[in-house]
Amino acid sequence: MDYLRKMPFIIVFIDKKGHSYDDSSRDLNAYIQRHPFIIPRLHQPRFSAKILEIAAHQCGMRVVRRPADNLVPRNLTYVIRKNIFKNDEELWKFINKPENLNSVK
Repeated sequence: MDYLRKMPFIIVFIDKKGHSYDDSSRDLNAYIQRHPFIIPRLHQPRFSAKILEIAAHQCGMRVVRRPADNLVPRNLTYVIRKNIFKNDEELWKFINKPENLNSVK
């Protein structure tokens, strides 16, 4: 089951291991499935954001939020595999490139 789609925000993956949404989200969904008591509360924004952070940490990923602006009309939540970027500056350059933002729209 895809529990990430129940969360009230848009999730974008930056992941070299996964080549599709299903590949990248498999471990996160497995973590949530191992904890069935949290599933009914995934529609709550703060709770689901914290669960996503915990699951991502357990799977060797991290969560970064990009607020909405004139380029992207909605807040985006990026789940990024650790060790893809050397530092946060490279990460934000990649996220804010116009061609990458257009692919997310």
